[in-house]
Amino acid sequence: MKEQELSALKESAVYSAAHWSKTGFGYFTMRDKVNAYIDATGANKAIDNDQEAIRYGREAAALAINIDAIHLLNKTEEQKLNEALISIANDLPQTRSRGFRR
Repeated sequence: MKEQELSALKESAVYSAAHWSKTGFGYFTMRDKVNAYIDATGANKAIDNDQEAIRYGREAAALAINIDAIHLLNKTEEQKLNEALISIANDLPQTRSRGFRR
């Protein structure tokens, strides 16, 4: 993915997150945009599908969104957004097992 596309995804996620935090409307849109950005960064992949590494990568990408949205929010809105982003980051995607099956 090109850097332009990644920055466009991040900008979209930041503004939808700020809108949700200010108004309380559009949570699912914000969640979908945040998950799209996290997936585009590659945070959903780790060696041997290490769940802890995936969770830390997702949290780092979510916190990058939070940092970019700080200037748009007051303190309570930022705390609300931070809690929502961490819960979205901790909701790990289902991974396929690569083990053998009979």
